Amino acid sequence: MAKTTVTTSIAYINAEPHIGFLLELVAADVLARYYRLQGDDVFFLTGTDEHGVKVQRAAEALKQKPQQYADAVAAKFQKVTKDFSISNDYFVRTTDAKHAEFVQKSWKKLTEAGVISKRKYEGLYCAGCEAFKTEREIDNGKCVIHEVELEKVAEENYYLELSDQTKTAIRSWIESIEPETKRAEVLNILEDFEGVSVSRPKDKLSWGIPVPGDPDQVMYVWVDALLNYLSALVAADKSVAEYWPAIQVIGKDIVKFHAVIWPTILLALELPLPKKLLVHGFITVDGKKMSKSLGNVISPSELEARYGVEATRYLLLRQLNFYSDSNFVWKEFDALYEGELANGLGNLVNRTINLLAKCREKGVSVTPYEPKIDSALISADFSGELQQVNELISAADQWISEVKPWEWLKSGKVSADQAENLLQQSSIIEIASRLEPFMPETAKNIRAQLKSLKPQPLFPRLST
Repeated sequence: MAKTTVTTSIAYINAEPHIGFLLELVAADVLARYYRLQGDDVFFLTGTDEHGVKVQRAAEALKQKPQQYADAVAAKFQKVTKDFSISNDYFVRTTDAKHAEFVQKSWKKLTEAGVISKRKYEGLYCAGCEAFKTEREIDNGKCVIHEVELEKVAEENYYLELSDQTKTAIRSWIESIEPETKRAEVLNILEDFEGVSVSRPKDKLSWGIPVPGDPDQVMYVWVDALLNYLSALVAADKSVAEYWPAIQVIGKDIVKFHAVIWPTILLALELPLPKKLLVHGFITVDGKKMSKSLGNVISPSELEARYGVEATRYLLLRQLNFYSDSNFVWKEFDALYEGELANGLGNLVNRTINLLAKCREKGVSVTPYEPKIDSALISADFSGELQQVNELISAADQWISEVKPWEWLKSGKVSADQAENLLQQSSIIEIASRLEPFMPETAKNIRAQLKSLKPQPLFPRLST
């Protein structure tokens, strides 16, 4: 049995869960479920990133202690995993004692390996990214991601260095990054990159994991956060040697950390680089960047209230382009729900179950079969897989309309071959199997209806 690890990035808790986090979570869940269906022993990890300046400031703004704030917001992210049927095996929090212990041990190994040393460091720092920025990441003195003025910082910190050997190893691994368009970006980052500050003075950042043997320094949030992928395996009593490397799902704003800094850490720890790094784009709403000030942040609970859990999971990966930037529009989600789920899949299943029930009334039953499926999910092609499902639905609807099985039933002449052909041409068994990673309860419902031959609506009409 193959062992497969799937991870999301861990969500930063300076803000509450939104649609971008949910998209990443559902995509990773689809992959985890797919590999389980192939018979793999899967470890699926998600969690929250709870240290750093932004968390400290967010807590201060609410007149709370950072741990109190972290506990409250982390609980909201955990609730999303439960609400949306996310099948994660472990939820890591970087404030967990086991994580801190693992990180400090790893820090010592990194210093022993010679990749971390203390030095004076000067650069332009973005509080939004919690990172020092290179020239390519600055436009008119501002961070290109957060569009805020950068702070000039000169400090004595610990520094993570990249050797020429490390850069060569990363270049060889870059083919593992999807989409392909991100590979050139990583090469550009790597070209500029000599190293990065990995700690800050305690008087500038008190909310974090202390540097071992240096009480005046606190670990920079990204070193702490990246090591969660290994600390969680240890905390869950999983062998790192058996379950690593992983398939990792992340957002495009943290490519630098996962495609340059993380591989550097792994190589220094003498561990293999990730199997795949899948990078998704940003989501705008009605063409505008999501922000609290505009009041256009889409929360998971809003999607659940309108479409339900199963349909939301489907719509996110069908309507939005996972590997590039996408624009969320309520009307487009509504149209897709009505067109492909209520009128498409729901109608096909209803027609087929009704026809098969009438066949049974005529004394002819069908035998469910195990379909053979060549899934596009083997290459993490979410839209490709759902496109193929919809082609099956369209072909089945066309076949039923052209063959008109109800005429067999009216004539009273229904053969076993006709009923079996109806089941196969409807493709509802294949459709249920292919949709199971995306909509597990819907797949179960289709199979239950096929057994009972009692049709039940899958997707209720949307309220106006």
